[in-house]
Amino acid sequence: MKLSVQDPYEEAFRHVLANRTVLLMCVKAIIRDPHLVEDTLSDVTMEIVRNWGKFDQSRPFAPWARGVARRVALTNLRKTGRMIATLDDEVIELLGAQMDSRGGESHFEQYKERLSDCLSKLSENARRLVIARYFEDQSYDQMAEMENRTNGALYVAFARIHQSLAKCIKRQQPTV
Repeated sequence: MKLSVQDPYEEAFRHVLANRTVLLMCVKAIIRDPHLVEDTLSDVTMEIVRNWGKFDQSRPFAPWARGVARRVALTNLRKTGRMIATLDDEVIELLGAQMDSRGGESHFEQYKERLSDCLSKLSENARRLVIARYFEDQSYDQMAEMENRTNGALYVAFARIHQSLAKCIKRQQPTV
């Protein structure tokens, strides 16, 4: 027999999980350090849970949560003495609203799955470039030296990679 204990904050955690991508996007738009991003996302989650009783349930969760994420991210940047982000509130809110209008978290999870599948279909060289640039945050200068190529050659390679990924994702797009 399973006992059902209703945690008063369970709903808050469910909302945070359902909106994790948009909250992560907001934090990353402000903070560039990957370790501080993860710590800040945890802080955002705790702040949302702590303030859940103050949240007006008749209003949409996502805009409120984005505001919490922005405030916590800026506070964490100040605490560490780091430079404040250049994106203003309106841009972050527009990004979040755009994500909401496109189907929210589930839409982006499906998109990430399609992108992951398409990345796996790239050649080994193309995948190595994508990893270096987007996962290891290497500059074009660093990659040019590592690959013994010019920046121009890398720009051409990435243009082809982006085009290939775009075509692959478009082919996988579900029909509605």
